[in-house]
Amino acid sequence: YISSATNKIYADNGSIVGSIGVIAQWVNYGQLLQWAKLKDMTLKAGEFKDTGSPTRDMTPAEREYLQGMIDNMHGQFIKAVADGRNMKFEDVKSIANGKVWTGQQALPMKLIDQLADFQAAVDDTAKAVNIKGEPVLVRPEKDRKTLSDLLFGDLSEWIPTREKLMDQHVGFYYMWK
Repeated sequence: YISSATNKIYADNGSIVGSIGVIAQWVNYGQLLQWAKLKDMTLKAGEFKDTGSPTRDMTPAEREYLQGMIDNMHGQFIKAVADGRNMKFEDVKSIANGKVWTGQQALPMKLIDQLADFQAAVDDTAKAVNIKGEPVLVRPEKDRKTLSDLLFGDLSEWIPTREKLMDQHVGFYYMWK
């Protein structure tokens, strides 16, 4: 999605390209709560405020509502790719099924512009923007943890709490699993 707004897309032969789709998923642990003799207590204002609650099944109206949102997002995704790749909406829609392809497969589909390794992409980009000599690549520093950090630092950063393990975020993501 994000790369479709660039001037040129490079991919290695074995790169994973595509995944033009939208997914929303979560776990329903309502039966587990029943088994444990626990009951969810939810107060809400608005019929759809707890849509996607992990403690109960969705109603048909909620499912229709969420599917409508997903379909709308999918259309936005297709349009962004079509606009960014200078392709027809219908051409992108015909391949917007969530599948992924290798870079080699994506080239004839016009999802990428060129097969190249990282260094070739850097060299070509430097040439395109008139950088003379060897371009300097700026990369963010990696957050490095030392043994001292692990031994004397905040252990909660390393050990998930029960709350973190149970934490669940319903959301819409462009993702591939």
